[in-house]
Amino acid sequence: MSRTTLCASLDVLRCPISGSELALMTDAELQTLNDRIVSGTWVHRDGSPALGPVTLALRTRNGQIAYRVEEDIAWLLSSLAIVPSADSVGDKWAAEKKVVQSFYDEYGWCCHESGLYNDTIAFSEVGGVVRDYHRRCNERIVRQLGKGRFLLDVASGPITLPEYLEHSRSYDVRICVDFSIRALREARQRLGDRGLYLLGDINRLPLAPDAIDAAISLHTIYHLPAKEQAPAIDELERVTRPGGRIVVVYTWPSPALMQILFRARGMAGKVWHLFRRPVPPGKTTPMPPLFFCPQDHAWFVREVAARRRVTLRTWSAVSAAFHSRFVPEDWRGRATLAAVSRLEDWFPRFCGRFGQYPMFVLDKPRRRDVGS
Repeated sequence: MSRTTLCASLDVLRCPISGSELALMTDAELQTLNDRIVSGTWVHRDGSPALGPVTLALRTRNGQIAYRVEEDIAWLLSSLAIVPSADSVGDKWAAEKKVVQSFYDEYGWCCHESGLYNDTIAFSEVGGVVRDYHRRCNERIVRQLGKGRFLLDVASGPITLPEYLEHSRSYDVRICVDFSIRALREARQRLGDRGLYLLGDINRLPLAPDAIDAAISLHTIYHLPAKEQAPAIDELERVTRPGGRIVVVYTWPSPALMQILFRARGMAGKVWHLFRRPVPPGKTTPMPPLFFCPQDHAWFVREVAARRRVTLRTWSAVSAAFHSRFVPEDWRGRATLAAVSRLEDWFPRFCGRFGQYPMFVLDKPRRRDVGS
């Protein structure tokens, strides 16, 4: 994100604490801010010291809250706002979110010796057969998106795969929001000036209402505490313009299709042995804990679908465990996943309901449709 991109996007940015519009600080204002940081009279809102010098920053209209911009990344987490020390409130972030942030900053988005990210090795099959299948899964997301000025990508990560770039091909700017600074640095290397990079929280997006043309949140919301998951979808809807679309990839805790398949393996005997593959060596890499809390279809009906225009579709009906046990890296694996992919395309709602990874496609009503 260049300074030009930041300036051109100020109209959509908001303070995640007050909702105030944000403006770039002048050189004089930066000097005053740095003097206050050195004296200790201004600190991060969580009470930690705000290290200087700050060379580029955003401020609220009244000048009482500032956010640093460093390495082309705007630090718009409420806990890292720079405020008068009397206004610091302590860190109120949920412990579960701290676990997830620590996982990705210190492990998930670090490169393994193979050249892959640790997160990819830990949670995905990396063979060519499965990669081709996942490419088709990701194409389903692109087909749900239109075009416009801004695509919001919440928990964007480092844009790990080439096809992820396709998500924003019809948008002027991709707004990458993540609470991993490492992820945003990596994303900036791939997107350059076509990205706006915000260190932020999905439950307090630093964006104006109705500002975004479309939003995606992939494999993210189930890593939030249960009580914060539906509000996170509310927040995505808040910042999306009327008539815009939101795509969420989720996971069910005990999908029926996977239960049936894995129960059947006990009866498969010798057939199961023919298909079973050893876990790749990379899977044994020790990793820190990662919090996740997937909820069931009843939660979706009650908390997501009851108040929104939403279609349940599928991103993928099968899990990584299915890949490792039933998909050999040869013609059998290709045939298996080709059949799975066809079934997902033919029966997207069924596979979304009973498979592993559903896709929630939400359409925000146009203003003239509200109340009709």
